[in-house]
Amino acid sequence: MWKIKDSSVQLSTSSKKFLDELSKLLSFNITVTDGYRTARQQAVQMAETIQEQIFAGQGETLTDVYSDSQLANAIQAEFPDTEKMAIVIEQNADNGRYISRHLINDAFDIRTTGGTENQLNESQIDIVIDRANSIGLKTVIERDHIHVEVLDNWVIVDEKKSNLLWLVAIGIGVALWTTS
Repeated sequence: MWKIKDSSVQLSTSSKKFLDELSKLLSFNITVTDGYRTARQQAVQMAETIQEQIFAGQGETLTDVYSDSQLANAIQAEFPDTEKMAIVIEQNADNGRYISRHLINDAFDIRTTGGTENQLNESQIDIVIDRANSIGLKTVIERDHIHVEVLDNWVIVDEKKSNLLWLVAIGIGVALWTTS
């Protein structure tokens, strides 16, 4: 079973479908802690990441966290002003360049049963990642959650539709076989 942390978490229909499928494969509950983010929310999240890295003595770079290091550096250059960071995020998003799939409602963050606000249940991480990957989700372990991405070309097919497609395919095969 899965649940959202609170009413602030917004999820796309496809994310909900994948969460339904993922939860069927798990013997424990998961909590969705984040979903869709505005540019402003993304900027605040990135500023918190920078602050945590500075506090932990890991430097203050986002290039190890985000795959688009050039955009991450441009956003980080505006730190600590989250309004300016949000402007950079928004301008790039307007041009189809997204620092995070949270901005297009194709990502969500989860914690497992027993994980607190600042930690994951270590014994369940590998299980979640294995099961999520088995249904085509991309996962990344982050400091206090598992980041999960739903990519554009991954679709869950309703079982009834799948059966109908299979029957149509058989029918076409039979028709081709009998006419040849």
